[in-house]
Amino acid sequence: MRRRDSGELPAPYEALLRTYETALAHSHLAPSSRTVYLRRVRAYLGWIATAAADGRLGADQLGDGRLGDGQRVGERDRWPVGEPLADMAAAVGAARAYHRALTARCSPRTADGVLAAVEDFHARLRLGGTGIPRRPAPQPLAPPPG
Repeated sequence: MRRRDSGELPAPYEALLRTYETALAHSHLAPSSRTVYLRRVRAYLGWIATAAADGRLGADQLGDGRLGDGQRVGERDRWPVGEPLADMAAAVGAARAYHRALTARCSPRTADGVLAAVEDFHARLRLGGTGIPRRPAPQPLAPPPG
């Protein structure tokens, strides 16, 4: 189940992305931040779908088809057992695996920026905090003496 070139996600992931998009529309984030967060979360969900299909996410991350808040999704969008976002513990594990993959190929600053979107996604959909520490923000440059 590879992510299609058109950017389509498998049904359960697409349903979560639609739910997140609705939540973002009602947030206080700037429109440009909403666009970036949505793009980053789409990439995150695409990575998870591919990693789950390829067996790169552990078999211990089994779920029962419920969202983080305990509600079941519609039958068409139902999680197959074993999907990494089907329960809170598995979702946190998937976020950590994604962060490890990002830090292997991106700068720490980029990985932390993506992590902000992933954490926002987890918070808005009640999937549980990732607990992944971010690097401290760089100190602003001091004004020239004078």
